[in-house]
Amino acid sequence: MRILFHGPVSSCHRPTAHLPFLSGIPSPIETTLGGLKDNHNLTSNRGNLIHAEAPSKTIKARPNASAFGNIPSLHQAFPLKVGEMLARNFDLIVYSTANFITGNKEMVPFANALRAVAGHVPFVVLGAGMQGKPDLADVHSSVQEILSIFNEKALLFGVRGMTTERWLHENGFTNARALGCPSMYVYPQAINSVEAPLAARIREGASYLTAGYLTVKGGHNFQRGVALAQAFRNAKASYVFQDEFFQYGEITKQSGIYNPALSTCDRTAMNELLSKDTGKPINFANYYYFSETSAWRQVAAAHDVYCGDRFHGGIASLQAGKPALFMAHDNRVREMCDFFGLPWMTTQDLAAEGPAAAVTRTITPGQITDMKRTYRKRFDDYKSAMESAGISLRH
Repeated sequence: MRILFHGPVSSCHRPTAHLPFLSGIPSPIETTLGGLKDNHNLTSNRGNLIHAEAPSKTIKARPNASAFGNIPSLHQAFPLKVGEMLARNFDLIVYSTANFITGNKEMVPFANALRAVAGHVPFVVLGAGMQGKPDLADVHSSVQEILSIFNEKALLFGVRGMTTERWLHENGFTNARALGCPSMYVYPQAINSVEAPLAARIREGASYLTAGYLTVKGGHNFQRGVALAQAFRNAKASYVFQDEFFQYGEITKQSGIYNPALSTCDRTAMNELLSKDTGKPINFANYYYFSETSAWRQVAAAHDVYCGDRFHGGIASLQAGKPALFMAHDNRVREMCDFFGLPWMTTQDLAAEGPAAAVTRTITPGQITDMKRTYRKRFDDYKSAMESAGISLRH
């Protein structure tokens, strides 16, 4: 099957020359944090890499006849014939989406492109999610149109959890089906190999991988990020950046702060900057920023457990066979954790309890057994739903 995957699947730069047999180049060597911006803009929040690559890794497709691309960009380039052109080249479009169902988002270019393509190429939707609980009247007309097209024309309208499914059904989009985030289905063997951390190992000093919103003063979720960092002040922990370091000011211009060979940032400089700006001692053992997911999973595999405030940071650890405890502050993370039986708490509770006690209490052998039981059911439902749409999985 020839499949076009819509989403920020790669951080490779795409060539402007429209010639056959060309491919994009990876991120150039860059030793400043600010210099990563152009490559970062290809995917925005690096957690997008985890969920957007998932369908292309799980669905059986002809590799040399399939591709990833941006539907609005294709519509802009070929406004009068995008549907016919895509129909000649692809048998299916897969839309890997996220939390676009909210009261403060407009998606006019995407709605226009979807309208132009939907009648020409069969498509499925995966991972659609809701942020908050808006009234339908407060949702932008472009998003309402997208939901209508998904509901009426998609071979499969997959949403990430029961809260989103319930809201959509209540508002007339009754074909929506809760299937979870597709990133959970990429490495099922790894997730089925997850074990609870040994209590003795936790007491002796486990290594934690974490991620969140560790910004400087005035940054998005500043207090939440500081609370997360403080929770690990007496633990051995590594921090994964996703986008927050672009707010760090002058240090983003300094050469040598970022090591592209190892995807690491200068820990001394980072700890000094953040400790000074927050007024709290911050002492992470490592800082990482990834341009591809394999390196992310390798680092996750080298730690005992993920315990953080970014959902797809935790998924990267599960994909590496490591347990994860998620920080949840809104219905987005709670919905996905509840759907898969993953443990969650607030950052404030983590800071009060401490990571060792929190992990020991929440990630138990019994919890892992229940999670795997739930996961097998979710995977079977996902596989069945895909097969009903004529799509085969690689697993």
